[in-house]
Amino acid sequence: MSFSKLLVGVDLTEISDAVINSAKQIAGIFGAKLYLTTIIEPPMPVLSVEPDTFLEAEELSILLELEKELQKEAKEKLEKYASDLSNEGYSVETIVEVGNIIDTILDLIEEKETDLLVIGSHKKGLIDKFLLGSVSEKLINKSPVSTLIVKGKQIDKLEKLLVGYDFLPNSKEALLTAEEIAVSTNGEIFIVHADTDIKFAHIKSVYKTIEEKKKQILQEIVSDLNSKGISAFFEILKEPAVEAILEEIEKYNPDLVVLGKRKSSSLKRLFLGTTAQKIVENAPSPVLIVRRKNE
Repeated sequence: MSFSKLLVGVDLTEISDAVINSAKQIAGIFGAKLYLTTIIEPPMPVLSVEPDTFLEAEELSILLELEKELQKEAKEKLEKYASDLSNEGYSVETIVEVGNIIDTILDLIEEKETDLLVIGSHKKGLIDKFLLGSVSEKLINKSPVSTLIVKGKQIDKLEKLLVGYDFLPNSKEALLTAEEIAVSTNGEIFIVHADTDIKFAHIKSVYKTIEEKKKQILQEIVSDLNSKGISAFFEILKEPAVEAILEEIEKYNPDLVVLGKRKSSSLKRLFLGTTAQKIVENAPSPVLIVRRKNE
């Protein structure tokens, strides 16, 4: 999967440089356009409904002036980022909007027809995450396009790619995306498969057949990648996917983790989360979650 338009969420905090520099790496590989985007939430959200009901004219004027000042400041900072990127040869557009962060970003994805969302992930306390969730967590679940979450470190190079693989269509798409990146960067691909079929080991003959077939398919994938000049290898771990992938991330220290993401119900996300979500929460590296188009 290639990317042609990147919507880059810039919240103008300490992680903004890392988010933009990481987006720049991806844009450089695919020749993609960058939409640097800052969303300003209204100083008092209730004012966006019926401000006259709650405030006197003078108080309302002060808040509206504050909102304008925030917009001006955001625009100036984004234009500085955009100028630097343009000087490096990137195609860039800046967007400053006022509104709900999640809703506005989702609207912009549709309006600009972007195919990759790039965001940073802030650390939050356990209580905050349980009660509210973070903006990045909500966007991961709601975004209709692939999402790059920058955390732990920015992407300076893309030489080591770890791909979580479960033989399903979404992980196949993730592997194809990693392949496109590796071709451009002369990178290597480490494929990790968590063998959860071990629970059927009591049916030894069936389990053994499946296990051997998995090894054969993964070896064929590696051989195909090698034939294209890409260094690749795989590991099959007999443990749950989250634990397996996080364990290998710690050992391998990839520049980027690439995962496919399947749809899951709101109820399941609330109580269990998804494999991709749990890895994003705990991984010390940037994570690219690949969604198949039109899914």
